[in-house]
Amino acid sequence: MRIPDDSFLKNTPIAHRGYHDQSLNIPENSYAAFDRAINFGYAIETDVRFTKDGKIVLFHDDTLNRMTDGTGKVYDKTFEELQRYTLGSSEEKIPEFNDFLNYINGRVPLLIEIKHQPERSDLVSKTIDCLKNYKGEFALQSFHPLYVLEMKKAAPQILRGQLATFMEKFSLKNHIIKNMNLNFITKPDFISYNSQNLPFSKAKKKNKLLLAWTVRTEEEYYRVSPYVDNVIFENIRPELLSKNKN
Repeated sequence: MRIPDDSFLKNTPIAHRGYHDQSLNIPENSYAAFDRAINFGYAIETDVRFTKDGKIVLFHDDTLNRMTDGTGKVYDKTFEELQRYTLGSSEEKIPEFNDFLNYINGRVPLLIEIKHQPERSDLVSKTIDCLKNYKGEFALQSFHPLYVLEMKKAAPQILRGQLATFMEKFSLKNHIIKNMNLNFITKPDFISYNSQNLPFSKAKKKNKLLLAWTVRTEEEYYRVSPYVDNVIFENIRPELLSKNKN
């Protein structure tokens, strides 16, 4: 699918897991971070995964250890159990996906990463189901090529992206992710590549939009921006840096 010229993927900086800031006690993937992104007019990147009872929540890691006062795998907890924990040192709770969609309600665009969920095979389909009546602008992306293929088959009208990066450890899976060898089958509309690996000739294909993740400093923004169409970022103010660059 050709990405429209007015798409947020081309024109709106994308706040990684919301516009979070540890110094302000605004944790990633929290309503406080989403509110801050909305206030600045940024698109929001966020992550979806299942709970034990089949709820879809916004949380990046497989486990609770880094981001909450709890431990163990997210998937081993029900949504009700997850609500006992807070994000970082804040009072923020792990958001549920449908509640999040109702809350955002099209105010800013969304870039939704579907995490690999080996415990279940229906995260892509359930995520798409949640979005069927959503009126705002959004796109989907994943590291898992088979998830991108499922997006293509189930909802070809939804813009879909392939996440990719260099991997330290060699394996066939890591080689495929790095070089995006299955793109000829999955046909992503855009590529999201690790900014630390750019420029990389295989990341930029003819007529294929390229995003860089995660750009965290002014120096990284200026280094990578000549190679990409847009950035997924933390800490910086891309629109201000863009004006200075020009």
